[in-house]
Amino acid sequence: MGLDIILYDDKNAKAGFIEIPSSLHEAIFMGTPQWSSYPHLRKIKDYYKTNVRLHQPDLHHFVEDLKQVRLFMDSAHHAALDSLIDVLSQSHVQAIHVAGD
Repeated sequence: MGLDIILYDDKNAKAGFIEIPSSLHEAIFMGTPQWSSYPHLRKIKDYYKTNVRLHQPDLHHFVEDLKQVRLFMDSAHHAALDSLIDVLSQSHVQAIHVAGD
C-alpha cells in the first residue's frame, strides 16, 4: 500500500486523490541516498508515521525536491514520478495532505 495524497484547491475543497505507490516510495528512499538532502522529501520518509499537510509555497518546494531526486533514481521509476509531479504541479492544486498507514 502506498502513501495517499489528497489534493486541495484554493477554497480548501478536495480536488482529487493520488497515491505514491510503495514501489516509488522505495525507489526514492531506498534507491537513492541523496533523498536526505531534500528537506521536503524527508517529511514523507517514514512510511508509517507520515501525516503531512503542505500548502503553497511548501508544496512547490516539495515538487522541486521530487524533480531533483529524479536525477538519482533508476529510470524504471521515472514515468511514475513524472506522473506524480505533473499532478502536483497543476495550477488548481494549492495544498496536499499526505498520509501513510
